[in-house]
Amino acid sequence: MVINAHASTDHLTQNAPVAVCDDENLWPPYAFIQDHTLTGAMIETTKAIFNLANIPYQIHLTPWKRCLYQVEHFQGDPTFEVFINGTYSEERASKFLVSQTVYSTGNAYFYSKDMFDAAPHIKTLSDLNDFSVCGVHGYNYDMYKIKARQLSVVANDLHSAFRLLKSGRCEVILNAYSVPYGSLFTDNPMIDDSIEAKIFEELPAQSFHVFVSKKTPRAGFLINQINQAITTMKNNGQIDAIFRKYLPDCGADC
Repeated sequence: MVINAHASTDHLTQNAPVAVCDDENLWPPYAFIQDHTLTGAMIETTKAIFNLANIPYQIHLTPWKRCLYQVEHFQGDPTFEVFINGTYSEERASKFLVSQTVYSTGNAYFYSKDMFDAAPHIKTLSDLNDFSVCGVHGYNYDMYKIKARQLSVVANDLHSAFRLLKSGRCEVILNAYSVPYGSLFTDNPMIDDSIEAKIFEELPAQSFHVFVSKKTPRAGFLINQINQAITTMKNNGQIDAIFRKYLPDCGADC
């Protein structure tokens, strides 16, 4: 059940159910549908975090932009208090309380072998400005420092972005390395043998976090409980064990 959009937050207790949102377009192997059930490394980890904190929760899938907007504006629209599978940016840090890192993954560029006989000459971030880039509306591209004129964010999800790439509408896609390859283990893969990827050695791995609305009266309580649970689960190896079920070679640090 989703919290009533017109409900008051004045009497929200610390242990009231937390409504968590994530992108309905999914993020395999971190969040995906298998046998009609929402699963994945971050979904399992989120459940474990709230269970350890002894706080009831519900995970809902919704359009990504709506998810972020409703968490940001929780006081006026108390639908979602928390979102998951987000990367850090200064803009997000100004709007939300950000947990410690849950997992990380390398940054990569993807290209079509039908367009390039060999990998495009992209050795540094500045090289990206020589290529047209497909992006997804609402995603964070700050770390790539790409000029706005080179980045087209007309796609609503990664599947659409890869269709644009394969049709020649752009030359590269920038994304976490593990996600398109993770989609190969689902019923709806994003890529095929015509798509290749190269890791950006210049960039540190992207870190992914849990984000809590600053507009909820229990913001401090929630972020403290979430961080305590993450620390415990990192120290006892639980987070890495969950992630290695889906990413055996690298776990929570891909």
